[in-house]
Parts: sequence; structure tokens; C-alpha cells
Amino acid sequence: MNQRTIVRSLTTNDGTLVAMNDGVVSWKPREGRATRTKLEGLPTVLLAMRGPMGPVDATAIGTSDGHVVVLTIPRLETVAKFSLNAGSIRALTLVDEGSMHFLVGTQHGAVWSVCDGRTIRCVHEFSIDGPVSSLHIEGERVHVRSGWIHHVRTLDGTSHDVENTAASYRVKRHKRLSQTYFMPYPA
Repeated sequence: MNQRTIVRSLTTNDGTLVAMNDGVVSWKPREGRATRTKLEGLPTVLLAMRGPMGPVDATAIGTSDGHVVVLTIPRLETVAKFSLNAGSIRALTLVDEGSMHFLVGTQHGAVWSVCDGRTIRCVHEFSIDGPVSSLHIEGERVHVRSGWIHHVRTLDGTSHDVENTAASYRVKRHKRLSQTYFMPYPA
């Protein structure tokens, strides 16, 4: 008997998209039958994409083997597949709403631009030290987080600002048991 475990899930007004530890992706609508498909790699990140009419009609899925797969909802048909082969995909963000242009962050700290409308579909933009935890685009600036470290770059990767957000937190000192009590040797 196969014991599947849910590794990622995405809930919308129309239903729930669930990714399992064996590569199975399942769409469970509020009403109607569930749909399933199997990916080659383990799903590591899900991104919902709104269609021109408003509701979510596609999803981008990053996998552990370095692929980004775009599937339609509810049929789970493959619309596009990008092969980075640069480590596990850790973060996805949409660059332009209404197009298939993404920024992709990997476990090795590489940030890629993938676009279905270009001749070279996958372009390495820049790298950071450490794995990419999250990506966010604000105007022309890309916010990349790697744990407590916050990198801010421009879309072409030229301008670079790094901030350690953990530095503002006060470190509480703990007394160790060995420092609390004085025990003469030998006891």
C-alpha cells in the first residue's frame, strides 16, 4: 500500500491543489471529480496564476530535479516546461501578470529568468550566497531572501544591497547549569 504524504498545497475559491511526496499532483474542486497527474520530480513550490477572467486557471510547480512545470487548472494539462537542471527549485514569482515569465530561485542561490516567449527560455540572472528562501518583485527591484539575509537587486542584477535582518534582534543570554552552581571537585 502506498502511503502518500502531502508536501505542498494551494487553496483557491474553486478548490484545492495538492502535491504529494511521490510526484502526484491532484486538483480537488469544491464540486465535481478530482483530477490527477504525475510529475517526474518531487514538487517543492507551487504558484497560482490568475487567468484573464479573474479566477485561478493555471499553476506553476517547481520540482526537486530543477524543472518548472506550468499546468492548467482543472485539467492539469502541461502548458509549458522549463528545465534548469541547476538544483532544486525553492522559490517562484511571476514577473509579468498574464504572461509566462517567472523568476526562479534554486537551492544553490541562483536566480533564473524563465520565459516562454523568448528564444532562450532560461537565462541565469544572478546568484547569492546560500539557498533562495523567497522571491518578490517590487517595481524594478527583486527582493531575494536567504534565511535572515535580505538581498535587494535590480531585475538585471546590477544594483545590490544586502541586509542581515537578524542583527536588529537582541540575543538573550542563557545561563548554563554548569555556570549556575559551584561544585568543588571532586564532589
